[in-house]
Amino acid sequence: MRPRPSSLIVFCALFLVAVLGPPVRAQAQPAQTSPATGDTSELSSLSPEELFLRASSSALQFQHLREPSRRLLVRDYGTSLPYLVTKLDSEDARERHALEDILKKIGEPAVRPLIEAFESELRRDDTSRGARMAAGILGRLGDDYAVPSLESGASHDEWKVRSSVASALGRIADPGASDAILELLSDENEIVRKSAAVALARIAEDDANALDETATARLARALGDSYYAVRYGASRAIGACGERALPLLESLAREGGEHSRLLATRALGTIGTGKARHILRSLTESDDWTLRAHAARALARAGPSGRDRHRLRDLAGDPHPLVSSIAGDTLEAD
Repeated sequence: MRPRPSSLIVFCALFLVAVLGPPVRAQAQPAQTSPATGDTSELSSLSPEELFLRASSSALQFQHLREPSRRLLVRDYGTSLPYLVTKLDSEDARERHALEDILKKIGEPAVRPLIEAFESELRRDDTSRGARMAAGILGRLGDDYAVPSLESGASHDEWKVRSSVASALGRIADPGASDAILELLSDENEIVRKSAAVALARIAEDDANALDETATARLARALGDSYYAVRYGASRAIGACGERALPLLESLAREGGEHSRLLATRALGTIGTGKARHILRSLTESDDWTLRAHAARALARAGPSGRDRHRLRDLAGDPHPLVSSIAGDTLEAD
């Protein structure tokens, strides 16, 4: 006897259940907390370690907790700082970024713990990451209380630490740190020398009288450095010294080496005062076409005055094509 169609359907259904098992119902997904309206009340009971995990995480479930966690770590710095400074040598770039943001927002209360951590990290021989991180944050906090400790790192064996120290001292811009930075201007590593030159430029830009004649003389020698970034930083520093540096710059422009002459004339254009322009106009009368070209370009950088334009019109007919081109282009653009 042939089974009825309805019986056949039931039979097939029972067979499938026996082979494949019962159908799986779609499980209800837990509701996702909206970042805009998420409940962050549980954060107040978390430890600094747990808060920092959320503050530095890229995980989606912590997205709405990231900023509230950072605010709590900043607010409760008395509790969080001892833990935060232990993360200075973290290998995780996200953690380092979060840490820098949090410590900068904490501000002055973070200075002493960071100094202590920096001095401790300097003594490690397995990694310098923590010392460099601490130096960088101290520089951004800009508290001159950190200067003596930072100076103690200027003789560290690792060039990355010396470079970080130079940069931090430059950001703090304490003229009292100039001697330590000047020593780094003669460092064997070109990155350290560059950091020192930029640091001295920051100090001079903050106070044109901060660097004495010894410092400007050392910077003048750095204009001949084999590394361009060092030369450029030194030029920027000398230019920031203003008219005090004019005699030195004129001497370098006339008698220095190839790099020194170029950068000395550029610094004269950066200073741009009447006396500086007078020197540049006299340099355009040199028998050396390269010096005439450098001086013409520096006048253009300074923004030509009436006398400058008169001299540039003369130079537009200079026998050397580069000199005449610079002068002509400057007059057209003026």
